[in-house]
Amino acid sequence: MVEEQEEVKIVLNKADKKQFRNNVIKLIIWIFLLILSRWYIQNHPAERVSVFSGFDVLWQKIEVFRLNTFKWNWNLLEQKYSLEKYYAELIIMAEWNECVSSEDYERLENAYENLKNESKDTLSETLRKYQKDVYEFDAMVKKDDC
Repeated sequence: MVEEQEEVKIVLNKADKKQFRNNVIKLIIWIFLLILSRWYIQNHPAERVSVFSGFDVLWQKIEVFRLNTFKWNWNLLEQKYSLEKYYAELIIMAEWNECVSSEDYERLENAYENLKNESKDTLSETLRKYQKDVYEFDAMVKKDDC
């Protein structure tokens, strides 16, 4: 035997209808603001870096804490993250310096990418090379006489 199911109707009183309408309007406004802020961040790289760099720093601090807990040489990792920030700043400075050649700029970017991809296993051997290179790049970027 097939039982017939009753049709359920949702009945809203006047206050509920007003609340529902207000919530839909708020939802549309928030969607518009999210789209607007996404567009703004995509078109302004400095803002994008400032917003998302906080998450990177938080992740780095968690990783350093985790490695410190398990007795790995966490000091090397902190030095690596510090050098990464320094390289990133030098890249931004090099973009605005007209005296930096495109070859030097590419060398700087490649060194930064290599440092970011450096394994924790080989970090103790290669960190000194990156520290030496960053001082050379710093002198190159801060030089104003073309």
